[in-house]
Amino acid sequence: MNFGSLVGHSPGVSESAVDRLTADDDLFVRMDVILGLPVVNQTLWRFPGTVDVDAFASLADKLRRGRLSRLVATHRGPGRAHWRYTPDAGHFSVQTEPVPVGEEERWGRAQADADLDIENGPAWRLVVARTADDAAVLVSLVISHVIADGGTGAVAVLEAVHGLDYTPGTAPGPVSNVVDAADLLWTAGKTAIRMARASRSGPPASPARVTGRPAPDTDVAAAEIAPNVTILIPVADFRSAAESRGGTDNSLFAALMVGVLERCGRVSPGDIVPVSLPVSSRTPDDRRANATSGATAFVAVSADRYEDLSAVRSACKDAYNRLAANSGKVAQRAVVLQALNASLTRRLAANVTTPLCLASNVGPVPAEFATLGTGEPAALSIRAVTATDDPRNLRDRKGGISGWLALGADDVMFSVSSLDPVRIPDAATLRDLVTAELEAWGLHGNDWGA
Repeated sequence: MNFGSLVGHSPGVSESAVDRLTADDDLFVRMDVILGLPVVNQTLWRFPGTVDVDAFASLADKLRRGRLSRLVATHRGPGRAHWRYTPDAGHFSVQTEPVPVGEEERWGRAQADADLDIENGPAWRLVVARTADDAAVLVSLVISHVIADGGTGAVAVLEAVHGLDYTPGTAPGPVSNVVDAADLLWTAGKTAIRMARASRSGPPASPARVTGRPAPDTDVAAAEIAPNVTILIPVADFRSAAESRGGTDNSLFAALMVGVLERCGRVSPGDIVPVSLPVSSRTPDDRRANATSGATAFVAVSADRYEDLSAVRSACKDAYNRLAANSGKVAQRAVVLQALNASLTRRLAANVTTPLCLASNVGPVPAEFATLGTGEPAALSIRAVTATDDPRNLRDRKGGISGWLALGADDVMFSVSSLDPVRIPDAATLRDLVTAELEAWGLHGNDWGA
């Protein structure tokens, strides 16, 4: 995703335009409000201690007047919710209590666990703190996935750094709501008919074959909620490891994720793992909160991937070639779901699972994003957190691991989170798995908090 190419445009809107939630936005609303599985995106920055903490107040003010300044507004009866624009959507604070040395990662996780409210605010929080030894300034930005996916959040930050204006949409009137409700029901009905006709031919056979499953009766009460480990790897080392095996940054990333999954015992040699590869569909002047499609690469758990990445690279290429067809099916389901009530949603989502292996490649990080306009580049950690308070919710959704890769000027940020509290119950276990997998590729790095 080239975020820099999407900045410099002023997302215009006519005076009478209403910004309504898309079907993708609505999916995250339902995960939050109905299923109790809210998703939160977080970026952490670790700046040198020389950076002025007060300088971030201006950035926060611009964010509160930008594309993140929105909350979900609903109305009685059927129809899509709309965005209510208000500075109350965001919260900014400078923490007076210094962060103890060695507790940086714990501090970051505590920020991700702070309450967010997509209807009343705040739906995002920007928090700044100093370490106790004054060696570093820490910045955390957490955003509800309803309000913004990773791409939207990054563009919002870049717009704030550049001081670009954002024109808010307007509140709908009764006539607008009636017209929208009719359109939603008509669209959902037509989509459901198309889906029914397409299903008569039967779904295509999936090459995925996975032997490991989480034990449904395993007690996970003591497990951490989606623990994360972020390692910063020298760019030259990472690219050398990929290129020497006939691979790319992306194929090495996918192989690393499959390796961590194998090491935790979730998959076995001979399995074919579906690796979810998020792809941004964002365009200039795009006002959507969520604009991401998903490709699926079918990667074999084979020991020869450590010597030759060509099979993984081919699997990723095939996934992107299939993207249009697969995205259409997912989009159709989302359109129909948006027209259903909460009770039906709960029934349909009873057996929904979270991804076994998600690998989100952020791509090159623009300097303005890494520096937040301070002129000093920071060490980054990027991740998403499923902010449930009950690890059983994660166990029952049968998820595996999620990862993020970002290319900085000097380091590759490799971030992995566990959605399997049975096999990866805490950050210490995850760190051992990630470290061992990196060593198998001759790679080493530093923790984000180090």
